[in-house]
Amino acid sequence: MPIIGIGASAGGLEAIREMLSAAELPTGMAYVIVQHLDPNHESMLAELLNRQTNLDVQQVSGGEKVEADNVYIIPPGHGLELKNGVLTLTEFEQPRGLRRPIDDFFESLAYDWTVNAACVILSGTGADGAIGLRAVKECGGVCLAQEPVTARYDGMPLAAVGTGLVDYVKRPAEMIDTLSDFFSRRSNSVGDEEISRVVSDHIDDVCNSLSELIGHDFSDYKRSTLERRVERRMQVLGIDDPQAYLQRVRKDEDECDALFRDLLINVTRFFRDNEHFDQLMTDVIKPLVAESRSTGEIRVWVAGCSSGEEAYSIAMLLHEKMRETATRPLVQIFATDIDESMLAIAREGRYPSASLTDIPEELRDRYTIGHGVDFQISPIIRDMIRFSSHSLIKDPPFAKIDLLSCRNLLIYFGERLQKSVLPLMHYSIRPGGYLFLGPSETVGRYEDLFAPIDARSRIFKRRPGSIRHPIDLPMGNNRSRRQSSGSQPGYSGKKDWQEEEVTRRIADRYAPASVLIDADGNVLTSYGRLSRYLEFPTGEGRQVSVLNLARGDLRRVLPSLMRDASSKDRRVVANGIEIKSEFGTQKVDLIADPVMDGHVLLIFRDREPFKQEYDEDLLDLNQADDQVQVLEDELRSTRNRLRTTVEELETANEELKSSNEEMMSMNEELQSTNEELSTVNDELKSKVDELSVANSDLSNFFASTALPLV
Repeated sequence: MPIIGIGASAGGLEAIREMLSAAELPTGMAYVIVQHLDPNHESMLAELLNRQTNLDVQQVSGGEKVEADNVYIIPPGHGLELKNGVLTLTEFEQPRGLRRPIDDFFESLAYDWTVNAACVILSGTGADGAIGLRAVKECGGVCLAQEPVTARYDGMPLAAVGTGLVDYVKRPAEMIDTLSDFFSRRSNSVGDEEISRVVSDHIDDVCNSLSELIGHDFSDYKRSTLERRVERRMQVLGIDDPQAYLQRVRKDEDECDALFRDLLINVTRFFRDNEHFDQLMTDVIKPLVAESRSTGEIRVWVAGCSSGEEAYSIAMLLHEKMRETATRPLVQIFATDIDESMLAIAREGRYPSASLTDIPEELRDRYTIGHGVDFQISPIIRDMIRFSSHSLIKDPPFAKIDLLSCRNLLIYFGERLQKSVLPLMHYSIRPGGYLFLGPSETVGRYEDLFAPIDARSRIFKRRPGSIRHPIDLPMGNNRSRRQSSGSQPGYSGKKDWQEEEVTRRIADRYAPASVLIDADGNVLTSYGRLSRYLEFPTGEGRQVSVLNLARGDLRRVLPSLMRDASSKDRRVVANGIEIKSEFGTQKVDLIADPVMDGHVLLIFRDREPFKQEYDEDLLDLNQADDQVQVLEDELRSTRNRLRTTVEELETANEELKSSNEEMMSMNEELQSTNEELSTVNDELKSKVDELSVANSDLSNFFASTALPLV
């Protein structure tokens, strides 16, 4: 028996009434309505709906076992959960404004009723239900949303549609028929081995089509997961023939994208499995921040980041620990995924206010900025993360990673793909680095690569050493580009040119100054800075004698040095030559090295540091008159004024921040109260309409009898 969870808020009474009034017995389904109700007023919703539908309507008191063709309504002031098909009332842990009863019930419905669960999002403000429907979709259920144009308040329907996980967008009156058709097709296909076999036979063709159209290969994902997702899309579309669905995927770009999103299942949340993140803080974050005092850097890779909540959670923990220890390393967090629509959400860092309850209160106050129905991650955290499109399977991995978080991704990979990915992770993580997996994942046969730090929280440490067997590093398109460039004609010539350029640069910048002369003493080529020794700029010179350019004693030594080097064909050195210029004296050793064709290479090697000479009539500049000193005094004064201004601004900013938080809290409470009052108003309006009809009938009765009254 399917159970349908219905979430609504302001304006929801009208939509619920329209939806349930279309029900014709027997529907074979049960309905649970979760609405934002004022805890201080009794709800008349059950009484009002009883007159509008053929279904049995009752308000939950706790302990009811869900039965078909019954409508169960949440009571005011309580949350609602489903456990083993029984409805249980819960107490709210969060204050008004942060409560999310629809999300909470949808999640319990998904995990308790799995593939026979459905969620419906109707009129309402805010985004309650958008997180819960992710859980329903993850567990194989079906998701519906009211057409936003038909909703009195379109906030909740738009938030649901914006997740990209809604299967049907319908008017309320069409929803029960849609659900009935869907579950009817599903019940007919369950246990039909022929359909499952045919779907299995076409899985490879579907994967090939996705690879051609989208560029991602799902053929090595778990076979059972692929088959379930394809069958589910066929049921949503009402297609019985796998071959017909394959043609639909090839021709319909929208369906191709829908199947792509179904296969990815972008289900995530802030600090998911929060006890695991507590352990991550103790076993990984604290040691990494402590080590960064010597390394100066922390590198994190979040693979399969979806809409970014996990990456932001890790960034908050890192920044919190750095703030406590006053450590400021360079933090680089690479968050990657193959779904561009999810990456766009992650880059913006804006999420529905319902997600605030997942963030610990002290981090929530410090790292989030409220915007009414949603909130945004603060810039100081967003700047730590780089979101990019990257496939763990086909793109080159990041290197020297301190922490690799890959949660709830390996569970969708087949054995062959896991054997390829885990050694790749070992290659990517630096020795002593960490691996953080999801609660249902493990390193399996690769215990020789990763040592468990906390097995329950799935935290592992990379073992030292290299992998004993080769791994196939994905290279994307770079490999083909390199191969093609290496085979281009003229490539070796380019390499020779580069070597020549490097040699020239070494000679000019790092080798001793030198000059090449011919047998007549004419300069052919010069290298390095020669202004201390010769009176001409460096560069090439033609028909310029080195004897005419030489300074001081160098002019006296050069002729005999050149003659000896040429005649003896051996290197000759003149030591301790003093060369005077207008700025001082330089003592050098001059080496004459003969080369072919009577050419000689003259090399100037400094023997002592350059000695500056000053005129006796020059006066030293007084330190007090130094312009630098004046500028430093002005700078010091400016810094003092700036520090005072910054302190005043920080004080004002703290006051504004405190006021803003109070206003946000008041706004959330007012919004929650407004939704509850809107629901009460709808109920009272419906009651007034009924009383007006009764009063009109009574007036007509008195008028028609025309009896004299005394």
